This record gives sequence, structure tokens and C-alpha cells, in this order.
Amino acid sequence: MSEPVNPPAPASNPISVANALSDAFTYVTHGFRAFFRLSWKYLAFVVVAAVLVFGAIGYFAREQNEIAIYVLVGVGLFAGFLVSVTYYIVVVRNWLLQEEAPSVLPVFGSFLLRVVSLTILIVLAVAVIFFPPLFAGILAIDLLTGDGQPSGVLIVVAIIALIALGIFSVLAAIYLAGRMITWMIAAAVGDKQTLREGWNATSGAGLRIMGGMLGLTILFMIIDATLEASLSPVLGVNTEAFEKIATGASLPALFGLLLAKMLVFFPQTAASMVYCASIYRQASRR
Repeated sequence: MSEPVNPPAPASNPISVANALSDAFTYVTHGFRAFFRLSWKYLAFVVVAAVLVFGAIGYFAREQNEIAIYVLVGVGLFAGFLVSVTYYIVVVRNWLLQEEAPSVLPVFGSFLLRVVSLTILIVLAVAVIFFPPLFAGILAIDLLTGDGQPSGVLIVVAIIALIALGIFSVLAAIYLAGRMITWMIAAAVGDKQTLREGWNATSGAGLRIMGGMLGLTILFMIIDATLEASLSPVLGVNTEAFEKIATGASLPALFGLLLAKMLVFFPQTAASMVYCASIYRQASRR
């Protein structure tokens, strides 16, 4: 009798995170001229919009209308989100399809829907992972201590467990986002890829994708924190500046800091989206 032939082991996912990171940094460094040509209109729009919003906040601060200020800030954040989504599409189509003037409107709705869906899924995942153990831990401490105060050791253990659980929740959210990258990017280029197809396309590469996303995020967080720490003392931005935003007294300093942070936001956004687009291209063999 001939021995049974075992089926060949499935090949590992060939997605290279190193290549994706290289593509991301090449886009915002070696191709800086093209990147700036694509981005300057959005940068100008953000600056003009910020001037208008900060000016309106200053007006309502003089009128002592705090409700109008908070509404205006909320509207500004929502508008900024929509502009960011537009910029995401522009960067992806410019890099993947080499479009000099990327078409946004035909794919805006589907891409926005997937961005919102992914955001909701991530929030739900974090909530499911983080909050049940948190509430169970609080209940356990109450049961263990009765009417008395919890011991110092118990408090330290609870804090350490809470931090560990928080880190795990964040990593799980990033992993989930990484597994759904290709599904999100597909919408920006008019690809009808389903969620299952996107999930399968990243099978076996989820941890690598997560590591690349985490590294990219940490790098720009360090750059942003360094810039803010360097400029805040010069501009006079501190905790009180944010607390006094309703009075209008801190608006010039906060506006200056916002403009400086834009120098980090646009390269970070572009690099992040090119990283995602590179993962998509590798997974879909485009």
C-alpha cells in the first residue's frame, strides 16, 4: 500500500510590513515635492478654517456664550473629520492609481461608511475587552474589602492589572484595524472587496501589520510630543490655557500651537494611508 500523501502546508502570507513602511516614508520624503503639491490646498483650507473658527470662538467668548463655543468646537471637529476623510482618499488614489487630481466624490460615501464602520467596530471591541473585567474587578474589590478600605497592595495590583488590560485592549483594536485595512482601502479605489475577502487577505499577517501600524503611530507621537513640548513654553500653552479657552484669552497661543502641529499631522496622515495602501496592494496583487 502506498503511504497517504499529506496535503502541502499553506504558504504563509507574503505581505511585507518592511516594504509598506518603506513606501510610506518614501512618499513623504523622497517624493516630498509631489506630496506637498497634493497637500498644500488641504493645509491652506485647514489654516483658513482654523482662523475662522478661532475668530468665532473669540467673538462668543467676549459675548460670554459658552454653549455657542462648545457647539462651534464640535462642528469644527466634525468638519475636520470629513476633510481628513477626503485627504485619505486623495493620498490613496494618488499613490495607488497615480492620479494627479484624484477623484473623491465617486467613492467618498462608500469610503466614509467603511471608516465609520471600522471606528465603531474598534470602539466596541475595546469596550467588550476592557469594561467587563474592569467592572468585575471593582466588584471583586468591594467584596474582598467589605465595608473597609482596600489595602495598598490590592490597589497596586488593581492598577497594574488595569494598565495591562488597557494596553491589551489597544493592541487588540490595532490588530482588528490591521486585519481590515484592505477592506477600507478598497473603497477608496472603487474595489468591491467584501469584509470577508479583506479579512482573508490579511490572514497570517495580522501581527506584522499591527506591529507596523504601532511603530508608525509611536514614531509620530514622539515627534508630535517633542514639538509640542518645545513650543508650548514659548507660546505660553499650559493646562490653564485649555481651561480658559471659553474666555478667549488663550486663543492666540493655541492657534499657534495648532499650526505647528499641522506640520506633523499631514505627513503622519499621508504616511499612515500609504502604509495601508501598500498593504492593500500587496494583498490584492495590484
